[in-house]
Amino acid sequence: MPSDAGSMDWDDRWAEEDADAEVSGDAPTLRPPDSSPPSAPAAPGEATNEDGENDEDPEDEETDPYLGTTVGERYVIDDVLGEGGMGRVYLAHHKVIGKKMAIKILHAELAKDKEAVRRFVREAKAASSIGNAHIVDISDFGETEDGSTYFVMEHLDGYGLADLIEERGPLPSSMVCDIALQLCDGLAAAHRQNIVHRDLKPENVTLITQGNNDRFCKILDFGIAKVSTSQSATKLTMAGAVFGTPHYMSPEQAAGAAVDHRTDIYSLGVIFYEIASGTLPFNADNFMGILTQHMYRAPVPIRALVGAPDCDPGLEALILKCLSKKPDARYRTMEELADDIRKFLADGVPVAVQEMMARSGSFNVPADYFTSPTAAVVPATPQGPRKRLGPRYVAIAGVAAAVLIVLLVLMRDSTTTADTTAPATATEPQPTVAQQTSEISAPAEIAVLVYALPATAVAVVDGEEIKLPETFPVLKGGAFNLEIRAEGHITRPLVLDGSQAKVKVELKKEDRKTTVVPRPRPRPPTRPTGKDKGKSGGDYVEPKWSQ
Repeated sequence: MPSDAGSMDWDDRWAEEDADAEVSGDAPTLRPPDSSPPSAPAAPGEATNEDGENDEDPEDEETDPYLGTTVGERYVIDDVLGEGGMGRVYLAHHKVIGKKMAIKILHAELAKDKEAVRRFVREAKAASSIGNAHIVDISDFGETEDGSTYFVMEHLDGYGLADLIEERGPLPSSMVCDIALQLCDGLAAAHRQNIVHRDLKPENVTLITQGNNDRFCKILDFGIAKVSTSQSATKLTMAGAVFGTPHYMSPEQAAGAAVDHRTDIYSLGVIFYEIASGTLPFNADNFMGILTQHMYRAPVPIRALVGAPDCDPGLEALILKCLSKKPDARYRTMEELADDIRKFLADGVPVAVQEMMARSGSFNVPADYFTSPTAAVVPATPQGPRKRLGPRYVAIAGVAAAVLIVLLVLMRDSTTTADTTAPATATEPQPTVAQQTSEISAPAEIAVLVYALPATAVAVVDGEEIKLPETFPVLKGGAFNLEIRAEGHITRPLVLDGSQAKVKVELKKEDRKTTVVPRPRPRPPTRPTGKDKGKSGGDYVEPKWSQ
């Protein structure tokens, strides 16, 4: 479709933009966190703007100079859909064929701003070059009669992902994975074109009905995307500028450091965390507080949030890997993340879980997440003068503590196995060996991951309560005895024989007539509320993005 750009050479402008890819003059102004709730989902037939917002202003409609006019000699402007920082989005139809379109017109006050026009051109060029069903399609580009720049995109009759979160709250794991796989597919296509989005958030994802899928995801707003002009140019330098939306920024973005495609993987991790838990991993009263948390604070595991829905530990491990502070500890590509999600859905052992079981130092989670609540954190290097344990060493110390616990448990188990008898209860007198769910190649000793429902369940080994999920060292063919307990549920004895990599235990609720002897159990952490909602505790490894 021809463009009416007139004397303006958009290809030359794009080439100029590519040459200046390292310049950060187009950095948008960060807006403070918005505490107001998102708008309700759009009604059927009502579209949202390019940011997934529905902020139509009736007064603006009455005075809008474009309403009722024809743009580019073929697009008739019918209505205002919404407005963003760069421009206003209109509902239009093609003058000849009648097809509905959405047209984004650059604000008049920005039309003569070279940097604003360059960013507007980049958004259109980037989105139209990707060629993926999950990226909003841009079909035309040009200038209005008064000199403002516009581009034409497909009309999306749907609602924003932010609206779905507001309406439904935490989503079930199957829906989380479905949305995640679609976003991975679209962003993988963008990354193959060397395009990094840099502003992923629920407001930039619209869900529409396409075929039999009533939650088909479309990714919008490539306004601050960066394009690398060669395969070797993998880093995108921002020269100290901060781009994006604070709640969804990667640590390297927050620090104004160089970024690559893995910044999108982190932002996706924030989105996955939010749709799985109903809350943000990091929040504060001002955006600098949020950026600081992205750089130095560990996210609270979803299962540790009081009142959070049951979240499968495998899915939680996937999300936390995406949220690793160091880019090298995240998934390397969107395709790799998608493969791990499919492995999780197939009841396999995702890479993130394998790393968790191996106590990998590159799997960045809170230092006490995979250790006993009563375990002491010890320095990773005991030699030399004793020093105060700083944030840089917290995760390493946690790994060392975990290894020490494993050795102690193994020694205890090896000396007591001969005298250990299976525990018995009135409801389940015989211990049940969990059925094999996935075979892995392993030495004689296997680390078996045990997780349970409800999320408050704990394992009891020799009278000691251990928070789940947890891994236990088991000799293949041996017997490791424990109990799974949860308040209001029937205690279940369990024997691990090393024939499996992970064991899932679902406890049955107690019958009302059953007499229960209360047992002491750890008090779960308090879920953040109010202005502190989403804050997490504990120091974290200081990021080193230059490595």
